[in-house]
Amino acid sequence: MFGLLAAAVVGWLAYHVSETYRQMGMDRAARRLGMNFNFGLPQELRDVLGRFRAIEKATEAGGDFQAGINTITGVRRERKVALFDYTWVKVRYVSTRRSLFWSHEREYRTTHTRSAVAAQMGVSVQPIVIRPERLVDKAAALIGYEDIDFPALPEFSDRFYVNSPDPAFARRFLTPRLARFFLENVRCTVDLVGPWLLLTNNSTFRASQAPALIELASRLAELVTREQSR
Repeated sequence: MFGLLAAAVVGWLAYHVSETYRQMGMDRAARRLGMNFNFGLPQELRDVLGRFRAIEKATEAGGDFQAGINTITGVRRERKVALFDYTWVKVRYVSTRRSLFWSHEREYRTTHTRSAVAAQMGVSVQPIVIRPERLVDKAAALIGYEDIDFPALPEFSDRFYVNSPDPAFARRFLTPRLARFFLENVRCTVDLVGPWLLLTNNSTFRASQAPALIELASRLAELVTREQSR
């Protein structure tokens, strides 16, 4: 019993030391980028945050959802950008004692943390999700889950999964220039809703990744704005 308790304490300390070093790294990255650390999220982003697929899944998966932790916010390529963490808590109950007339349950709470980068576009678009295609996507397509095809962009269509409630809009949205940008630069999930796009990869970003991810999000937002304004 003592060994288990000691291991738990060591694990708790290691996590908090690691998180402290990460926060320090994020603060340094923000200063190098000329941006702010832990100033919160822009209100315009908060207004649409719940409509992004990754955020919807997190809020559906558990309670105590929070977004806007460890934020790096500022302006890149004349548009607002924000890198941030979001968390949710899963609760499960495990029976520890049972008898004929009563039982006892213990509550276990697990906190999950993921990161995202958002960039504001100069146009508003219909919801659309684009990500590198996985084997599970190919299997899902066989049983009827929609992966929008792009016959005019065969290489892109083969390598990326695209989903939108408006397939016709998705086909208009994906211009050859945008498809080429995805093929050459994007290795994560891109979620577009209204005037914002969100990059996620189901993980917590390292501080060293912040400059490249913010640059990627701002470049994509700039390209979407230019292509959709034609």
